[in-house]
Amino acid sequence: MTHLNNTVTGINMNMDMNLLVSHNDSLLSMYCEGSKDGDGSHLAIKKVDHPAVMDPDVCLCILGSCNDLVCLEIGDDNSIIILWNPCTRDTKVLAQPPYHFQDKMFHGFGYDSLTEDYKIMLATEGPSEVMMNVFSLKRNSWRTYEYLADLRTTDQQGCFLNGALHWITSGTITSLDLADEEFKEIVPLPYCGNTDYSFEGVTSARNCLYLYNDPTEDTDFCIWIMKEYGVKESWTRVIKISSEILAQQVFVEVDKLELKVVCILENGEVLMDHEGKVLVSYNPKTRTFRNIINGKEDDEFQATTYLETLVSPVTAAEGGGGANHM
Repeated sequence: MTHLNNTVTGINMNMDMNLLVSHNDSLLSMYCEGSKDGDGSHLAIKKVDHPAVMDPDVCLCILGSCNDLVCLEIGDDNSIIILWNPCTRDTKVLAQPPYHFQDKMFHGFGYDSLTEDYKIMLATEGPSEVMMNVFSLKRNSWRTYEYLADLRTTDQQGCFLNGALHWITSGTITSLDLADEEFKEIVPLPYCGNTDYSFEGVTSARNCLYLYNDPTEDTDFCIWIMKEYGVKESWTRVIKISSEILAQQVFVEVDKLELKVVCILENGEVLMDHEGKVLVSYNPKTRTFRNIINGKEDDEFQATTYLETLVSPVTAAEGGGGANHM
């Protein structure tokens, strides 16, 4: 818990939403105490016990989260994949995928509301194709598909929204529909005139898709919202931050900025991760920053959001729970 305050004031999160952070050898949960409207609320940090199936000294990778469940990869060479509820500590160890997934290209975790089924996707690169491995919690098994198309993404972890996982590919946003397990191009990236933005990743909040770019010396850091899902003309820029100011907040030169949007909170604040070393919040209303984690050079963290519920990954495999998912 080095470099972390016990509480961090000034961050107003929805009381139902929590932030799970894997920081060095610790698992931390950050949750909001106080009103949803933000008067007197603050972000409190507590240590969370590791899943019972893992050795705390073994490395952990967050593959994704979907409302109440978190998908984790545990270990190195002989790693396992589990579904875990951080609130109840319930855990389900998944069957090993048919293909080696250590060198995965991209991945994602979401919920198919049509069949009430959680699904995990791991994509690996074959000799001339992309091997897509999809695990169904209901079936308790993997399916493998081969794709010859170029599916190289800018961000490894897919963003879940509207029953699909989303990634940025060449000039567009590609989604994986979890119902039919098919890739689709949903919409081109926004037109930005003469400004040459390098789009970096997507995230979701308030049932909308958000897009952000890689800041450079020539372009500021911006966030766009797709107000109408699948409609290119609905892209609207909602946040613009000077690259120089951002670089000062994470203690690097502008050309060393490597930002990922972790989540957008209910009050509009944006939580951003720089290289797994600095976690910073930006409030667009007050145009102020707050540093949550300031790591050392050898520090590394991962973060994802989850909801506090009693849904068990074991009963979810039998079709129980999940009714409230998007």
